[in-house]
Amino acid sequence: MSIAFQAKMSGMPGRVWQGEIFPIQIEQDPYEIEVTARGSSFHLIVGQHAYGNYICIPNWDIGTELSSLSDHFWNLQQLCNAKLNEVDACSVAYALFELSKYVDI
Repeated sequence: MSIAFQAKMSGMPGRVWQGEIFPIQIEQDPYEIEVTARGSSFHLIVGQHAYGNYICIPNWDIGTELSSLSDHFWNLQQLCNAKLNEVDACSVAYALFELSKYVDI
């Protein structure tokens, strides 16, 4: 089973692309998924800790705090600060937004 999503760059009309989420473990926290978009692939581990939410992207050596999964703007800024380029950060942030429809954090 996979979940399709659409990502886009804000402020750039027409810059839209498709992505796909492949759930590995979404029954309980931490959640684990694979995301592919625009030729990039991300292994995401997403969960809660004592002070909020987090994301680890082991295959990109990235780990950072998150807001709620549906908070695209804040999560996008965190992912860009964690050294993802803007396009890849958008892909991951939109994947998190889509994941928020299926999990409870």
